Amino acid sequence: MNGFATIRALRACAGLLVGSGIWAINTQLGEILPYVDCRAQIRWSAIASFASAVLAVFAGIISWHSVHKSPANDPTLRFLGSVSGLAALIFAFALAMQGAASLVLSGCEQ
Repeated sequence: MNGFATIRALRACAGLLVGSGIWAINTQLGEILPYVDCRAQIRWSAIASFASAVLAVFAGIISWHSVHKSPANDPTLRFLGSVSGLAALIFAFALAMQGAASLVLSGCEQ
């Protein structure tokens, strides 16, 4: 596998890799930021969740465009890019729901 094919495969996996990584990081921040939210009266957990959702959507777009806007027709890579793009949308939805929950409940309700 040459360097271009490796980069293309990583771009096809971006939605799955970046989306799941961002979701894991945001879940850990969800354990830490409510204490900061309570003291500062700023919804840092909501900001982090919605920013993470935007990053997950961008990763999904990269996955989708890496295989659907290129001239090569590798069916395995097209399937991987499609699944990664759709998985990124699922992660973005989960992140948006975490952001909505942090808008409803402040960090002081424990």
